[in-house]
Amino acid sequence: MPMAIDPVCGMRIDTDDAVARADFEGTTYYFCSRACFEAFVADQGLYATGPETERLDAEELARRGFSTVEEVDRLVELGVVEPTDGEFTREDVMRVRVVGQLQAAGIELEALAAALRSGHLTLGYMQASARMHPRSSATFAELAEEMGVDFESLVRLYLAMGLPAPRPEERAPEEDRQALGGLAVLFEAGVEADDVVALARLWGDSVRKIAQYLPHYFHIAVEERYRCRGLADNQAYEEALRKVGLRIGRSGEDFLGWLFRRHTDLFSVAHQFEHVETALEQAGVRPRSPRGIEAAVFADVSGFTALTERSGDRAAADVALTLAEVAAEVAARHGGEVVEMLGDGVLLHVGDPSGAVMAALEIVAGAEARGLPPTHVGVEAGTMLYEGGDYFGRTVNLAARIASEAGPGQVLAGEGVAAHARSPGFRLTELRRFRLKGITGEVAIFEVTSSQEPVDAGGG
Repeated sequence: MPMAIDPVCGMRIDTDDAVARADFEGTTYYFCSRACFEAFVADQGLYATGPETERLDAEELARRGFSTVEEVDRLVELGVVEPTDGEFTREDVMRVRVVGQLQAAGIELEALAAALRSGHLTLGYMQASARMHPRSSATFAELAEEMGVDFESLVRLYLAMGLPAPRPEERAPEEDRQALGGLAVLFEAGVEADDVVALARLWGDSVRKIAQYLPHYFHIAVEERYRCRGLADNQAYEEALRKVGLRIGRSGEDFLGWLFRRHTDLFSVAHQFEHVETALEQAGVRPRSPRGIEAAVFADVSGFTALTERSGDRAAADVALTLAEVAAEVAARHGGEVVEMLGDGVLLHVGDPSGAVMAALEIVAGAEARGLPPTHVGVEAGTMLYEGGDYFGRTVNLAARIASEAGPGQVLAGEGVAAHARSPGFRLTELRRFRLKGITGEVAIFEVTSSQEPVDAGGG
């Protein structure tokens, strides 16, 4: 089953499933949908062979469409597919498959036909969803053997990545076979299966969030512009795809790769620097830089629940996103990072406790400058456990509990900050000892106030 990559959207498709084909400068390109083909032709300004001219009879259409001749006849009767002189095209194959998928999801055929006739429903944008992923000659059981792992470990990898569990006798997609080669190297190197699964879970969780959010973003940020022009929902979606989605094409995948490389460069250099320090220490020529004390910063919007009730979910979400932007800008100034968005708040990790305290003050000022409701922040310093892209431990827990004690516009800090943070930019004033939920014993909490002129924390 030959595999091709649609040059517009980047989808991997079986060449036999291609709805259209174009010959350009000695190369044949295959397309998952007519829309991708038309975008390619418009962009290149070329004459191409166009949609496939292969003609199919009802029996062949049923075979390729995973249907029956009787069902095809019914689709013709309802006007869902329209033959020319009793013959069908590859686009009809995609339409038959799409209709089958929708019926399997519980949508009645007669309802689909009625919506198509009225013009409220178009199915052109679903052509790509009917494509078949090109399969390799190997089953998943054989793929596991190629990787040097048992089949159960392969299933664990797929589930960790958030993908459906494979069946041993099922033929593996060619793309899967190529992509999993990197993980096979880890197994060959003797890395434990649990550690490889942990890496797969981190990859899966990160990419899933992006993939899950993009359709939502496209719906509210792009399609809405066309709905506001008076287009019906399906027409607005198709217009948004043609004018924006297909012009973006594969850039999302390319952007993700570029961003990953940029981040990798930064963290790889830091990791290499640590190895240099270790070598110098072992050689007895220079001690390692002291490390181990870091800081966690929890920032929350005061009165967020009341805000949601009063102004609605959309307004509350905008506040949370703006706070995340403020936090990211502040973290970057102090060598920190936003670890997690927590609905109405954010968690930051900052390597230097003094920088963390200054960051907390700047978040409060930055939120006010952006017109947000007052924020309250908790900071604690100490050791932390880093695992799976997140930070854990008592220091993190304390920062969260301390934040819950802070009032609107207030920054509170724990005993670890008092012990390790020093700067002329802030003052620490001990309030009293508190009992915090889930924390053994009483802990001293300090109020943090600025002792210098505020910086421009509003992002300009």
